[in-house]
Amino acid sequence: MLILRRLILVVIASVIFTACGNNSNNAENDAMADPARGMATSTVILGETSTAAPSENPSSKHTTIGTETPVRTTRSGSLIEGTQKDMSQNTPERDGIFGAFPCSGSGPSQFTSNFYSIDSITGIRPMGKMASSHVTPTDHLYIHRNPNPDIAQDNEYVVAPADGVIVKISRFPEDQQYIYQVPDPKMVPDYRVIIMHSCTFFTIFIHLGELAPAISEVTGEIANGRTWFGTTDAPIPVKAGDPIAKFGGQSLDWSVHDSDTILSGFIVPQHYETEPWKIHTVDPFPFYEGSLRNALEAKAIRVVEPIAGKIDYDIEGAIIGNWFLDGTVNYSGSLPPGTPRYWNGHLSIAYGYIEPSQIRISIGHDMADDMNNDCRKCRGSYGVKYNSPDPATVTAETGLVKYELMSRERGGGREDHSIPAFEMVGEKSLGTFLVKHLGDRTIRVEIVPGKRPDEVMGFTNGALIYRR
Repeated sequence: MLILRRLILVVIASVIFTACGNNSNNAENDAMADPARGMATSTVILGETSTAAPSENPSSKHTTIGTETPVRTTRSGSLIEGTQKDMSQNTPERDGIFGAFPCSGSGPSQFTSNFYSIDSITGIRPMGKMASSHVTPTDHLYIHRNPNPDIAQDNEYVVAPADGVIVKISRFPEDQQYIYQVPDPKMVPDYRVIIMHSCTFFTIFIHLGELAPAISEVTGEIANGRTWFGTTDAPIPVKAGDPIAKFGGQSLDWSVHDSDTILSGFIVPQHYETEPWKIHTVDPFPFYEGSLRNALEAKAIRVVEPIAGKIDYDIEGAIIGNWFLDGTVNYSGSLPPGTPRYWNGHLSIAYGYIEPSQIRISIGHDMADDMNNDCRKCRGSYGVKYNSPDPATVTAETGLVKYELMSRERGGGREDHSIPAFEMVGEKSLGTFLVKHLGDRTIRVEIVPGKRPDEVMGFTNGALIYRR
């Protein structure tokens, strides 16, 4: 009977806690691939931690990040058409983003605690950065600090901004450097933590360091590449101001998501189902009030509203926004979970994340290696000479457009910040980007490194088709 009971509990937990894959993000280790995809996980079954190898069936109690299948439900618990079969007549209410976590209540929370000491924050980069594996605009802000050179004295914690429950903690396969680019760097853990404040409202921190004692006492040790899930009776409750984990390295990622918000600048939101939080990303600053909000916004290096940045640029009928290489279909690249470099098929035509006056053309990294060698700061995201024509105005009626891709130089953002920004058009011509809107949410694109627009007649057999 004991064995049968444990098997039943395993099946229940497996149904409840299949959730979407982890996010790739490094506040500025952006050059790395998405290390969380395809890594093995550790799952808590009624308070117990169990582990699984990546090759195990994700439908079992052991799940593998990147292969987890979300149980998509309405707030009443009824299943959305085309998703996993409802196994119970008494399905508890599930959250509105992942469809995986039992919950109660809805609506956003007021943030009443700064998540980290304001005096220790040196700058906040906005959402919307495009570089390396982040070909499309990032859905998180970057929080920077100068860590104490003596790691033993690094005792400040990132804390919960509001009451909630921790429902998921993932540890990256590799630990992170405490201080970058120093000889023999010290290494610290690298965690992604999801806090659920209500059925509709979440905070996500990425690249946190050592977990706070009260948290690690519940989770136990989480091995590299593994994940802890809260269960129906054992998520970790936290109050505003409760320690979550140490900061980690020199920067971390912070994002806030509200399922009642669906960003209108993603024309086909279904393309982002492998990262279901993305289309629900919101500006976190308004959830603070008064002096707390003012203090945080003073750290932001973007001065153009919204100072938290913007990530959704799609306009129906125009070339601006995110595109996916024909055959890759969506954000995941239609590749098996865990496949590296899924972003190679991404293309984004947007604006600078700090200086939105600057047109930015961001290309899957491997497709533009020659140009990256000529512009180390570009990392796949290029300036445009004269910042013209505005991609929001380029339609099928415009015909062929030739953008001259340029290097980028230092400048942009708040002048009194030490955080470097390379947002302005540089002087070096890198090549030509040909683009033509074909109608029906389709564009033809060709990249010609080393040639100026007047040296390029038009498309060749090397042109590619991208779709929304």
